[in-house]
Amino acid sequence: PNPGKVCYGNLLECSKVKKVIKNDVDTTKLGKYNVLYTFKYNGRIKTKRQTIIVKDIEAPKINIEYKNDNKKINVCTNGTTEDIVVTATDNYNEDVTDKINQELVENKLIIKVSDSFKNEATKTLDVIVKDITGPVIKINGLAEKNLLVGQSYTDEGATATDFCDGTVEVKSENNIDTKKSGTYYVTYTATDTSGNTSNLKRTVHVNDLPKNGDKIIYLTFDDGPSAYTSRLLDVLKKYNVKATFFVTGSGSDEIIKRAYDEGHTIGLHTNTHDYSYVYSSVDNYFKDLYTVRDRVKRITGFDSTIIRFPGGSSNTVSCSYDGGIKIMSILTKEVEKRGFHYFDWNASSGDAGSTTSTDQVYLNIVNRLYSDYTITLQHDTKEFSINAVEKIINYGLNNGYKFKPLDESSPGAHHGVNN
Repeated sequence: PNPGKVCYGNLLECSKVKKVIKNDVDTTKLGKYNVLYTFKYNGRIKTKRQTIIVKDIEAPKINIEYKNDNKKINVCTNGTTEDIVVTATDNYNEDVTDKINQELVENKLIIKVSDSFKNEATKTLDVIVKDITGPVIKINGLAEKNLLVGQSYTDEGATATDFCDGTVEVKSENNIDTKKSGTYYVTYTATDTSGNTSNLKRTVHVNDLPKNGDKIIYLTFDDGPSAYTSRLLDVLKKYNVKATFFVTGSGSDEIIKRAYDEGHTIGLHTNTHDYSYVYSSVDNYFKDLYTVRDRVKRITGFDSTIIRFPGGSSNTVSCSYDGGIKIMSILTKEVEKRGFHYFDWNASSGDAGSTTSTDQVYLNIVNRLYSDYTITLQHDTKEFSINAVEKIINYGLNNGYKFKPLDESSPGAHHGVNN
């Protein structure tokens, strides 16, 4: 606040008078403030009042983060784009990203944002009006199914969403013959209005009916150890059944040591189970794998080479993080070059998907048993799944199956690589 210069005298001679200011102006808070100026000279007093208004006159700042090095921006006809991230900050309102409006005018993307005091910022970007991203397909139910010869197959279908078009129609084709054992595929295809096409496959195994002979079940458990693993070990010990545990960087060291000491195979799953890290590069995958390998060796003294990929070798979630290098095609070869043996499964319990009951876990396993060997998939982090193990063991023993842990000489169950 400043009322100007004040002096006492006449036009020829004027002595400067000091002022005394009383005010409550807070420039960090908006509003109106009153300031009182008092001037004293030779017993005379003069006062003056002034109203000070603190207001925001600064426009927000628009921030553009490019997702590609060439800074090219492809946009949909509605102005949305995946090539940039737009945010906005304001000196008073702070984050005003939710106030951003984008408008596409020919080949210009006009970005505007206003704060609560109607201070507006505008940024105009040159863009290419073109949709280059295909739809994302999601399979309903399990991506891998097992049937016995003669069982009917009902497809659960798939859904697809497109960044520009929203929901997109999905078409499917399959070559399944449930009268004959073999591996079959259901292929789902979705095409957006710009002609971008995506495909995804569901694997369907039609298995022969169990026959007399040497039939083996390899029980395998992922993601542990957990609070339920000790109880699982008690059940396995009761029936003298050996299993395989694909462990992570979490859980109890003591439980891993107990499982190893009781003759179970300790396999390597992942240290972090963070798909965005594990599958972002080949280097990150092996850093994660070597970390969990070192943990197992520290606990057991054994250098395990038995591994299972997070999501299995057929996973497609890795596509979202690998920058398009088709990382699973690389890793399935590279792990074997480095002396590891990877195992998928050919009988899933479904406990990581829609299955949430003990009875359904049991049925999912026993209805998918092969006539020679079966590698099951369960998670010892799921109590309802663990509760089904004793019943599965009893079924196996009563129907001529043997139980074994996986080792380097065990038969594999490699999925088809989809990335």
